[in-house]
Amino acid sequence: MPGNILLSAGLDHRQRKGCPMIDQLRQDHERLRAIAAQLRALLKDDGARIGLCFAAARWSFTRELLRHMALEKQFLRDQHPACAEVSARLPHNSANLERRFRDHLARWTTLDIDENWKDYCRDLREILNILENRMLFQERAVFPRLGHPAQRPKSR
Repeated sequence: MPGNILLSAGLDHRQRKGCPMIDQLRQDHERLRAIAAQLRALLKDDGARIGLCFAAARWSFTRELLRHMALEKQFLRDQHPACAEVSARLPHNSANLERRFRDHLARWTTLDIDENWKDYCRDLREILNILENRMLFQERAVFPRLGHPAQRPKSR
């Protein structure tokens, strides 16, 4: 059961202080959640069309998510292999989320959004749900294991 995996994965984040990069990733999650909440509030199935507020929130979300994912990849690269393995578990794999989001961006031009608003709303909600599940997974199962760089063999 996924809940058991998450809860048994390690120390609670409150027990694990002192890693600036983990703190940065947590702050990123809070910013992403705030922007996602703005987007959700603007997604209406009643046929509302894209406006300036929505466009600004969409741009902020895109910029923040792609920046966060690049930072996360860089940080995870230096971690113990067990952390990378946990982080790569499906459906929480960051490569899959990034690919899915980039496909979403390519598919949904402003014109396509306007012409197919309800489908766009459904697609973006799906991405926001995937992201939220991934962030929860990271906070419960990955972050508690992080902050211990992989041991590198000493050069001779």
